[in-house]
Amino acid sequence: MPTRTRKHGTRETTSPTPDERVAAFRKIVAEKQYAKIDGVMVDLFSASAVVQVYDALNPDNQKKYAAMPASKMAAVAFQLMKGKK
Repeated sequence: MPTRTRKHGTRETTSPTPDERVAAFRKIVAEKQYAKIDGVMVDLFSASAVVQVYDALNPDNQKKYAAMPASKMAAVAFQLMKGKK
């Protein structure tokens, strides 16, 4: 995954593939530390929601979901989580 480290410790992922994007979300959850994906700062709560939704999807929908930009993935995740009550 192409990354570069910044002074204050966050990572910035540049033009990730869908698999790299999902891996970056999983890394945020595993390390419990925010990072930038697709130029958007992603926190632990948002990354956790995205990973939960991704894992619940079937393989065809996983491909479509992973192809979305990070901000759209988070928006869809929160919309689905909202309806889950």
